[in-house]
Amino acid sequence: MITQASGGGTRNRSGLESGLVEAMSQPSFYPHEPERVELIETHISWVFVAGDLVYKVKKPVVFPFLDYGTSERRRLLCHEEVRLNRRLAPDLYLGVRGLARGRDRWTLTDAEDVNASEHAVEMRRFDEERTLERHLERGGVDPAQIAALGRKVAAFHLAASPLPSERGGSVAQARLVNENFESLLSFEAVVPARALAAAQRFSSAFLSARGAQLDRRARAGLVRDGHGDLRAEHVLLMGGGIEVFDCIEFSSELRGIDTGSDLAFLVMDLEAHERADLARKLVAAYRVGGGDPGDDALVAYYGAYRAWVRAKVACLRAAELQDDDPKRRDAEAQASSFAALGRRFAWQARGSLLLVTCGGTASGKTYLASRLAQASGLTHLNSDAVRKEMLGLSPVERAPASAYTQGSNARTYAELGRRAADALGTDGAVVDATFRNLADRARFGEALGNAGVEPVFVECRAPREVLERRAADRMRSREHVSDAGPALVAPQQLEFAPLDEVPAERHLVVRTDRPVESVVDDVEALLDARLASGS
Repeated sequence: MITQASGGGTRNRSGLESGLVEAMSQPSFYPHEPERVELIETHISWVFVAGDLVYKVKKPVVFPFLDYGTSERRRLLCHEEVRLNRRLAPDLYLGVRGLARGRDRWTLTDAEDVNASEHAVEMRRFDEERTLERHLERGGVDPAQIAALGRKVAAFHLAASPLPSERGGSVAQARLVNENFESLLSFEAVVPARALAAAQRFSSAFLSARGAQLDRRARAGLVRDGHGDLRAEHVLLMGGGIEVFDCIEFSSELRGIDTGSDLAFLVMDLEAHERADLARKLVAAYRVGGGDPGDDALVAYYGAYRAWVRAKVACLRAAELQDDDPKRRDAEAQASSFAALGRRFAWQARGSLLLVTCGGTASGKTYLASRLAQASGLTHLNSDAVRKEMLGLSPVERAPASAYTQGSNARTYAELGRRAADALGTDGAVVDATFRNLADRARFGEALGNAGVEPVFVECRAPREVLERRAADRMRSREHVSDAGPALVAPQQLEFAPLDEVPAERHLVVRTDRPVESVVDDVEALLDARLASGS
């Protein structure tokens, strides 16, 4: 019978699981009699490593994105898995074998055996130390191999069958995104509701802004029958070449996608291993090889989507495990990590950004700027640190009163503008300074020049008693960069020149006497509104 499994799927809890798994875990089950058998379990398969051969059996589960619910469907999908994976890994996939259940035991038989009630994919065993995943863990990846991989994937996509345009485009992508977020709704303890809502908001804004581009790509034949699960653990780096295995066989919708989305899974995986340099090399080589993944913002959008897919998969795996199982905690931690990675990709997909956190003494602008930089990966430029660096002081040394004259302010804001312009050559920056004077703002703008990106000002405010308490607390700390004490709170509030010259759509006023994550969410919401409107 089929019963509901945790995590939104269904599982057959008849004798199949216990009897077949127990039988295939014994060396005597196999004609070649391996010395030992290792069982590897995922949320959808049992994999038996038996000497030089590997047998992959599909679990009788049904999820919103996958249907292994009948033995006939599992048989058909075993054959489909072999056919599809021979495109990029012809030497690994040997064929399909039948699994027949007698009165008291299971036996391995031919795929066409009428007595076979289950089936397994038969593969050659490979050295897992040669996967890209293991190379990344050891830190020994040859950039030339990544370039070769990029060209190989480009050639694969060029040779893959184009699909009808209605199979891709904005509507199809929105459906995939919504299905993924719907699955994640069940795991609020792992991916908080606030983070999930923010991810959905960004995705909707991006698709609103770029939907026409996705539709054009679909009409141009860039939706192809690809891999669908292109990640580092599925890439073998061997002396004689590169093989990529374990593509998605259970859903043509998840596999038949925009080529940029297919490539972005591996881009995301490289970023997850903190190898942004290799991710850039992969994309560059893919383009040289004739592939068209779209611009960097589109690749980042697909990277965010792929990270959230991986978060869902980790949640599903955790849901299969007992509460006290350490592997469950590992899976939940992995889900949280992928959700955070999706957020960083979302920042990249918003394009080059220049955020200015401003406000008077102790308004919380520096703390907010540091959290924004942490979430986004943008460069954090702090006026106090820049001012002291120009004077030859360390960030925590106290600067003399002469460091805060009008002339010194002018030099500091000009330097902030120059550094912000340089940062816009990569991803952008978060600039953290009071910006309370019109002259300082003008000097910053002049030094910034025609950078092509208009700054978004986030003005930080809090009640005076909160500001005075913060200023007093930080003056007692030897590690704090700012030299401003509580005596400056009231004067700076009075002399702060309103940001009336900044257009309303680039000016956000926030209260910082609340959790900083709420304030960060407000900033992201403003950016997503601008993204959706085409700003």
